[in-house]
Amino acid sequence: MLTQILEEIEQKFKFSQSRRDRQRVISVLEVGYIWNILTIRYQTVETTKVFIGVVKDADLKFILLQGEKFLKKEIERLEKTAVEFGIPTTKKPAENPLSIFDAGFVSDEYVFTHTLAGIQSFLPTLIIAFNHSISAMIRTLFQEFLTNELKLYSNFLDYGLLKGWVNTPPAYRV
Repeated sequence: MLTQILEEIEQKFKFSQSRRDRQRVISVLEVGYIWNILTIRYQTVETTKVFIGVVKDADLKFILLQGEKFLKKEIERLEKTAVEFGIPTTKKPAENPLSIFDAGFVSDEYVFTHTLAGIQSFLPTLIIAFNHSISAMIRTLFQEFLTNELKLYSNFLDYGLLKGWVNTPPAYRV
């Protein structure tokens, strides 16, 4: 509740100021995290598109397409935030990236494993970005991204377990 009130005050304050004045509301760390997360998301969309082109499993293809939509929504929010605060962004990925893989040599399990590892490695970035944010608006943005990413990870892991693609450690027996 308090976060929502602070965010509303921040929003009203933000709209009454110039971009230069708004830049004083967020820290250089927050700017760096916005830029970094947007850059990673661009790269992830490009990789996801390549993977969509090579997977054979219909369920995995559907999940990857949903993941692409998820990523594009986050990219839109990050780009909007970057414009609001005058944060420069990197070059967007190609709309139709050429596949660097020979589809015959890339298994669906490889695509799953690589995607799961990508989600796992991105979680700490979101935690650190949230932890270092002092602006209520930016902190809420990172909190939403983290919550969504955790749900995505859990669901994707469950899917991989169903398919038998998760490398599970041996059971502990006394």
